[in-house]
Amino acid sequence: MNFSLIENGVDSLKAAYNSLTEAKYVYEGSEHHFKDATLSLNHANEILFKTLLKEQHEFLIFSDISAYMNAKANMLIGAKSNVFEVKPNLKTINLKEAIMRLSLLCDIEVPKHFIDALEDLTKKRNQIMHYAIKMSQEEYEQFIQKLKDCYELTIHYFSQHFKGLVLMLENARFEFYGDEPDVEAMADEAYLDWLADQDN
Repeated sequence: MNFSLIENGVDSLKAAYNSLTEAKYVYEGSEHHFKDATLSLNHANEILFKTLLKEQHEFLIFSDISAYMNAKANMLIGAKSNVFEVKPNLKTINLKEAIMRLSLLCDIEVPKHFIDALEDLTKKRNQIMHYAIKMSQEEYEQFIQKLKDCYELTIHYFSQHFKGLVLMLENARFEFYGDEPDVEAMADEAYLDWLADQDN
């Protein structure tokens, strides 16, 4: 397995898209798709904001910069490829902190309507992850629309910062299953086996 930070974020963004798309074709019982979309979209944004920060300075994505510096020094001494090989329990920042650091330390603007949408998304994600969630039908329909809007805002915002993001998104989660089985040949073989059994 080999996921760069941006590939990780784009993969979760594609997972959100897949869940939202699947939900459109479900007549009843689509709730799990919207739950999955919520978790994936939240994760995608957190990782993509961290990617923007890392492009400025890698240390900005870590909660404790001193711990990062110690790990980085040991990484260089030990000829390791990243700081997590030296200190696996290093903590990175959350989505809210990533947005604050990007705005205040890097002067990269994040529109208020996008921040508001992400705050609402995070609240729903926290309910799902840490407790439970219950909504009326009207609230549920509003939640679905907000989720779709947040997805579109995510694409719009990060497309401005990562060249080729849409193409990466199209290619994400590509799966190849190998040669397709020759169903006709399998049927012929089964028929010949059946004929052979009849002769015995």
